[in-house]
Amino acid sequence: MENKTFITENAIKLFSQKGYEAVGVQSLCEASGITKPTLYYYFKSKAGVLEYISETKGKEHLEKIKSALTYNHDFIKGLTDVLKTEINFAIENKEFFNLHCTLLNSPDGSEQKSIYLPVIKEIQKCFDDFFTASCNEFGNMKGKEILYSRLFLNNVISTAILVINGQLEFSEETVYQIIHSLVYGMAN
Repeated sequence: MENKTFITENAIKLFSQKGYEAVGVQSLCEASGITKPTLYYYFKSKAGVLEYISETKGKEHLEKIKSALTYNHDFIKGLTDVLKTEINFAIENKEFFNLHCTLLNSPDGSEQKSIYLPVIKEIQKCFDDFFTASCNEFGNMKGKEILYSRLFLNNVISTAILVINGQLEFSEETVYQIIHSLVYGMAN
């Protein structure tokens, strides 16, 4: 299992830095100091490496989001919790988070998008379900809950990127301002 974890960590780093398509099996092997037969033993292919990353780190990411977006009739708390969760996850898993963002924006139909799509859809579903549950209490969202969900999801991802790239300070005040501007509008 140590070899598999080591190979996976190196793959995340390479895929994050160069992009999935630009990294070949030989590069993965060289970065991990292994032979092709060893990589094939653990993963069968480069796609198998990404599948494993999706099933492990992708699932870990998804579980943190699910936990943060449990709707308990407190819309602002849920928004705040998921924003903080995403930022903390990005800080703790910078290379994977960069890979996650790359995979989100990879072309539809590409091998990497097809492999990672179940994680993407589950994350979107968590946000959609949260906003749908919320609109029962906030009638003015009715009919626009999916739009608001996707806009907020993108806002959360963008905020986490800004934080890990050192372009935005992660503080209670920053989180408050982001959530406040979303809920009450920028003009208030």
